[in-house]
Amino acid sequence: MSFGNCSRGIMYQVYIADDNTDFAEYLAAVAQREGWSSEICFNGIDLLERLPKSTGPALLLVDINMPEMDGIEAIEGIVDQDRPLRVRFMTGGGEPSLIAAKMIAKARNLMVGRNIYKPISKDSLTMLLRDEAAVLAAL
Repeated sequence: MSFGNCSRGIMYQVYIADDNTDFAEYLAAVAQREGWSSEICFNGIDLLERLPKSTGPALLLVDINMPEMDGIEAIEGIVDQDRPLRVRFMTGGGEPSLIAAKMIAKARNLMVGRNIYKPISKDSLTMLLRDEAAVLAAL
């Protein structure tokens, strides 16, 4: 088990906003094996309710297509958070929504990483989490 992301006693947080329970649990399990603390949120409303309950830098893995409040709609609430956040948008569908989400988020001065296309392999997800840990460590 790798705990490289917990150096100096820091456990990084990842918020997974995805209405696909199986996929969200898969992401959380891989993240936890890499030493991350994970929160699963099933839509944008759930994500925005949980974000203010913690402090410090965090990674948000946000699905574009969710019920009640999707990833694009959640951007405005993410901007209002008073903590350093990195966002990676995810989809199993088409690219136009991802491009729109990324453009809107960047226009709102959010730190946005490369998009994630579902499904994502365990190796690719592990590399992504390690890269993001390095970015969060610098915040």
